[in-house]
Amino acid sequence: MARARKKRVSLSLRIQPYEGDPMAEVVDYLNSLPKDEVNRKVADILVAALLPLARYHNGNYTPEQLRFACWESQDSLNKHGSNTRLALGVEQPQFVLPQQAMLQSTIGANDSIKANNGKTIQEDTEDKLLQKVRPNSLVKGKASSGDLDNIFGD
Repeated sequence: MARARKKRVSLSLRIQPYEGDPMAEVVDYLNSLPKDEVNRKVADILVAALLPLARYHNGNYTPEQLRFACWESQDSLNKHGSNTRLALGVEQPQFVLPQQAMLQSTIGANDSIKANNGKTIQEDTEDKLLQKVRPNSLVKGKASSGDLDNIFGD
């Protein structure tokens, strides 16, 4: 019995980044690999990163199916990151304490400041502490986290 052939879908893509761009580094790396390996890597990455969006755009999937696609995508990208980190010998990133925990540790160091019921301290003192804790933006012309809090609330 003959197998039914599936219709093949094609994507033609030409990427020409300028030298010095991060994408140019990726293109140089991909150009150094055998063609079949490039196709496999690009296909794997596109599916991992874009399948949930493609399914959402398609409109033929239930919210439950989209949820699972998102979870699988995130898991696949997390595994890719972990495998890359291990292959390059890069340590696991350390998670930063939330702002509230950093405030509480700063409050504990100063006996003259008292907190009520585990809540934050007086607003003026809290603002001073937040200014010490939050760094300014390193990118000129960009807002700091404090500026964003003023816009969107804290």
